[in-house]
Amino acid sequence: MGYAFACDVAYGVSDGLDIAQAQQLTDSLTSFTPSEVAVQVVLGGRTMRRVADPNLLSQTGRILNNAYNLKEDQDGITQLASFTGSATLGSAGTVLSPGLVAAGGARLAVGDNRATPEPAPAPWFGIIHPYAALPLWGRMIPISTLGAGSALYGVNTGAHVGATVNNASNNPATAALLREGIGGIGTLSGILLKQDANFAVDTNDDFTGAFFSKEGLIYVSEEEPRMDNDTSDKSMRGAVEVNVWGSYVFGNYRPANYGIPVTVDASTPTS
Repeated sequence: MGYAFACDVAYGVSDGLDIAQAQQLTDSLTSFTPSEVAVQVVLGGRTMRRVADPNLLSQTGRILNNAYNLKEDQDGITQLASFTGSATLGSAGTVLSPGLVAAGGARLAVGDNRATPEPAPAPWFGIIHPYAALPLWGRMIPISTLGAGSALYGVNTGAHVGATVNNASNNPATAALLREGIGGIGTLSGILLKQDANFAVDTNDDFTGAFFSKEGLIYVSEEEPRMDNDTSDKSMRGAVEVNVWGSYVFGNYRPANYGIPVTVDASTPTS
């Protein structure tokens, strides 16, 4: 759980006079209740007696841990859609662009409220699907197939739509992006962009991520994942029950001010 504290406004006062604008400090409780998550595999007794792999139990534990981590990651990115900014950025079919990321940064800079600005605390993050990162990457690369002396230098003659402002061989930023791919996008408009392949992409190839303040996405771990093996059931004849379980919850803090949902296209790349 967490608390949000608030009071009213500050006033101008006259020199030498007592301050007479005392206000009531209020707080509001925000609760986050963890839930248990578990994954289980039963290795039969015959399997355990005949298996040739001495690392079967540890390999099984690794597979179960991967399943737990996948569930935890999916729960986290699903929580992004619970930000309630004044309006979702993008829409079905929107291709992610530097301008859209900048719009997210501008809205976080005022807490998405022009009437009562409440800038979202830094650092800011954005989580997007890798397929949405690809066109963004392409729009950031200023490539020109023409030399700087050409009359057409600087128009849209590059590899992607967008102004081609420099020759690739003379632009360190271009070279870095080409070398590192979508992993080299990094920070745009004050937002550190991360990628996650576990977004649910709908039948129209769209997904919903978010640009948000670190304070806006809450993760509470009540029990870190642990592996418990059970061989106590004699009727199972030597079988081993392998369990991995933990307890956690994701939540939003000040979801109307500290996060902006973004819906964009994540079509499978074909070129």
